Amino acid sequence: MNKRFVYCHGLPGCADELGAFGAANHLQQVHTLDRLTRSLGNFEENLLEAFDALKLKEPSVVVGFSLGAMSAIYLAARRPHLVSKLILISPAAPLQLGNFLPKMAGRPVFGAAQRGPKALHILSGLQAALIAIAPRFVINTMFRASPEADKRLLALPKLFTAVGNGLRACLLSRQAAYRIELLAYVRPWSNVVREVRCVTEIWQGGRDDWTPPAMAEALKAQIGDLAVLNILPDLGHYSTLHEALQQLE
Repeated sequence: MNKRFVYCHGLPGCADELGAFGAANHLQQVHTLDRLTRSLGNFEENLLEAFDALKLKEPSVVVGFSLGAMSAIYLAARRPHLVSKLILISPAAPLQLGNFLPKMAGRPVFGAAQRGPKALHILSGLQAALIAIAPRFVINTMFRASPEADKRLLALPKLFTAVGNGLRACLLSRQAAYRIELLAYVRPWSNVVREVRCVTEIWQGGRDDWTPPAMAEALKAQIGDLAVLNILPDLGHYSTLHEALQQLE
């Protein structure tokens, strides 16, 4: 019997990244959690409503990539009877677990979120204007300092398109929901990590400039013996996603 997977995409990100980065061909039962449909309300309530709408009858493997790791961790903690295993890929850990922010490529965005909704709204508006006018420039700038493994992936048209679609979804059509999640991410939530009680795989690139390796190590320490940490020394943020998705079965 094939395993059932629930995938929590990155942020910015969208369902396209799952197929574009390598899972569509060998996974038979995959739900991509559409968690950015609500422009109002509380992050946790919105997330659980989206998950419950899947009407799962059996436990599933929940996969979280990048900022999607927060959603995956919340699901494992709040719906433990429906999560058989947790897989975290290039995961963004709670900021209170370490001095991570100076090493994160998204530091300006998280800094704006920490200053509050107004600052984040202004920055997101500027980003939206840029992605509408010059998407290729924005994406190339985002990956300017990334390792070669990530840049090689970005050269592939379908992967470049998936990244662009994720940016447009979060900064244009679903910006309000995107901001709700970012504001939740920068607030304390390490207590939720400690509530995880299922087997957890963590996949982390050693050269990731988006979510530094120290984040994966901190998550491993919080979850304890239930977690296994897989370090891929020469890979970055998206190249780790590409590699880890090949290992799902």
